[in-house]
Amino acid sequence: MRAVDGFSLIEMLVVLFVVVLMTSLVSLNLDSGAGQRELRERLDTLMAVAGYALDEAQFSGSDFGALFVAETDDRGESRVAVYWRQRLPEGWRQPLNSQDIFEPLRFPAGARVQLLLEGDEVLPAGATASDPLGGATPQWLLVSSGETQPGELLLRSRDADALEWRLSWDALARFEQYRGTDQESLEDYALAR
Repeated sequence: MRAVDGFSLIEMLVVLFVVVLMTSLVSLNLDSGAGQRELRERLDTLMAVAGYALDEAQFSGSDFGALFVAETDDRGESRVAVYWRQRLPEGWRQPLNSQDIFEPLRFPAGARVQLLLEGDEVLPAGATASDPLGGATPQWLLVSSGETQPGELLLRSRDADALEWRLSWDALARFEQYRGTDQESLEDYALAR
């Protein structure tokens, strides 16, 4: 009998195939998770800035708002951006203070953004509305009385139109975040664990 000193070519090809297959699956999973994280980060930022804007509106006595604008990115893909505005004597303008906080928030091109205020869908404004001196009225108002319009922001995948994230709020801007079509908010889910 002869002793076997190594692996055959077939065995090496099978192992190589398994490694390539596993690497492909891991990279697909990582890529889809990155898109979900990016959407969640945008929603978290939107909630934080909206809360800050509502506090600022109460302290300053000046209304704030979020202007949703349909625009095109560098690659020609359409996306929705949120521009923050403050009601000043000369009209709706970019906020005077805390400009680093009120930076425009841009959703990824692969996401379809739907804004529902008091149950009605509100379409994004045209790209020219993003002009900070243009005076375009924001769709979502955060008024100095500490109130806002109740609403929802739905983030859907552009390809499959599947609901990825849902952010809802009431007239006092109490936010709840949901993943997909799940009816249990992320906060409720975290508290139950």
